Amino acid sequence: MKKFVLLVVGVALFVGALVAGWNFGAANATTIDIDLLWITVADVSVWKLSLAAFGLGAGSVGLIASFLGLRGFELRRRYRKTIRRLESELHQLRSLPLSGSKQAEPAEESELAKAPVAKVSGGRG
Repeated sequence: MKKFVLLVVGVALFVGALVAGWNFGAANATTIDIDLLWITVADVSVWKLSLAAFGLGAGSVGLIASFLGLRGFELRRRYRKTIRRLESELHQLRSLPLSGSKQAEPAEESELAKAPVAKVSGGRG
């Protein structure tokens, strides 16, 4: 029953969009001349021009949103790798013997002190 209701609602929305588009096209059927910097486009319907402007705007917003989403994905991936590295370093530090214990031996330089420390920025460069 739920799928049937969703199907009916989807068909109704599709038909409604077709009717609205048909009415918009009929109401804006006049043609205009567009004079750009170097070219002139003659006899363009207003509804076609409006549709093109809407499509270009939606496409540019979608493109920007996609780039921001990819940037966020890459930033989360980088943070996960850094967290894994820091957790393993913490595990290694916890497994070292205590300095006051009998098992502790004076070491010249530990493995952790030799490892390079990565700078984690706030994602701004």
